[in-house]
Amino acid sequence: MAVRALESGIQKLYHYETFCPKHLEDTLVQQQVHVSNPQRFNNPWDCYPCFDTTRVADPAYRAKCIEEVFQRSALPSLPVAQQRYYEKKLQADSHFFAEVLQTEFRESVRNMIVDRWRVYCLTPYRDRPLMWSHYSDKHRGICLEFDAAQALIGGAFQVRYSDALPVLDVLSLSPEVVFQIFVTKSPDWRYENEYRILARDGGADDVPLDFCRLRTMTSCRCPPTPLLR
Repeated sequence: MAVRALESGIQKLYHYETFCPKHLEDTLVQQQVHVSNPQRFNNPWDCYPCFDTTRVADPAYRAKCIEEVFQRSALPSLPVAQQRYYEKKLQADSHFFAEVLQTEFRESVRNMIVDRWRVYCLTPYRDRPLMWSHYSDKHRGICLEFDAAQALIGGAFQVRYSDALPVLDVLSLSPEVVFQIFVTKSPDWRYENEYRILARDGGADDVPLDFCRLRTMTSCRCPPTPLLR
């Protein structure tokens, strides 16, 4: 399980953003922050699922995946005749099964993520030129300072940087396993030392994955101090 900011001894966290008067007013007056859609991140693979294909050669495994997952999620949108065709082809052809797993099914899970989840990105650093360049409109934006003693901020999850990104088994999509794709990034992004607050989008419907440890709040009780540059 990911470490929380307060647990790691963090006292202050910072958020870089483009200067938007309305967003800043919402933060300072309404005590609300604007969370980001993962689809707009700089890293196109951020919050992107990757599925294990090492077991697809086993016909019993394919049959179980078709019955327990594909028939419930990936196939119902197709006409009945096409559903039957794809079920037979998925069962008979392991290469086709692996391709569908890493394309259509992967994209459907990715679409669920970007439709229903939002992320607020924070860092312990307020003076990193790359951060100002990448996330504050090329040094023309602002940086907000937050007190990690506040429950929402102190509860932000520390991102783990690893060459081995999470690989999901389609039959074991537990909340704890899926959660790892939100808090794991490539070492190329280690300089950010990122912490994340995860929130459900207010317009999203219910999903079977209940991230019981994640807060859906998008407001902070204590107004931050804007660090203008």
